[in-house]
Amino acid sequence: MSIKDQVEFAKEELTQDEKLLSGLIKAERFYKKNKTAIMSLLVILVVGAVGYAAMEYVNDRKLEAANAALLKLDKNPDDSSAMKTLEENDPELAALFMLKRASEKGEIKTLESLSKSEDPVISDLASYHLGVWQKDLQKIKSYRMKSGALLRDFALFDEAYLLMKEGRKKEAKERLDLIGEKSPLKPVANMLAHYGIVEEKGGE
Repeated sequence: MSIKDQVEFAKEELTQDEKLLSGLIKAERFYKKNKTAIMSLLVILVVGAVGYAAMEYVNDRKLEAANAALLKLDKNPDDSSAMKTLEENDPELAALFMLKRASEKGEIKTLESLSKSEDPVISDLASYHLGVWQKDLQKIKSYRMKSGALLRDFALFDEAYLLMKEGRKKEAKERLDLIGEKSPLKPVANMLAHYGIVEEKGGE
C-alpha cells in the first residue's frame, strides 16, 4: 500500500471514529434531556409485564378453582360451597349450571331470575323453559315471536301441544305448520298434527 493510500485510509478511519463519537455524544445528550421520560417508560414496561404475568396466574387459578367446583357439583348439585366457589371464579359457567339444573327440575324462581340475565343466551333459554314449566301459552308465544329466539321451533311445538290439550286443534296445526321442513322437530310435529294429542299421549 502506498503512502497516499495509507493516508487516505487513516483519514477514513478518523472520519468513522468522529461519526461514532458524534453519535455517542448525541445519544448521551438525548438521554440526559429525556432521562425522566425514558425511565418512566421502562418502569411502565416492567410493571406492565409483571401485571400481565400476575393476571395470567390469577386467571389460571380461577379456572382451576371453577373446574374443581364444577366437578363437585356434578357429583352433588346441592353442594352450596362448590356453587359459591363457581360463582366467584366463573359467573357465566355458574349461570349455565343453574340454568341446566333449573330447566331439568322446573325451579321456577331460578328460571325467573335467569330470564332477566344480561347474558342474551342465558336469558333466552331461561325464558323458554320458564314458559314450558308454567305451561303458559302466552309466555311461550311471546318467546317464539322474539327476534332470534334460539328454540323457536320447540316453542312452536310446545304451543301446539298446549293448544291441542285445550281442544284448539286448528290453531295447533297452524303452529305446527310454521316449523320448517329442515327442522329436526318436523317429523314429530307431523305426527302430532296427524294423530292429535289423544293418540300421541296415550289417551290423556
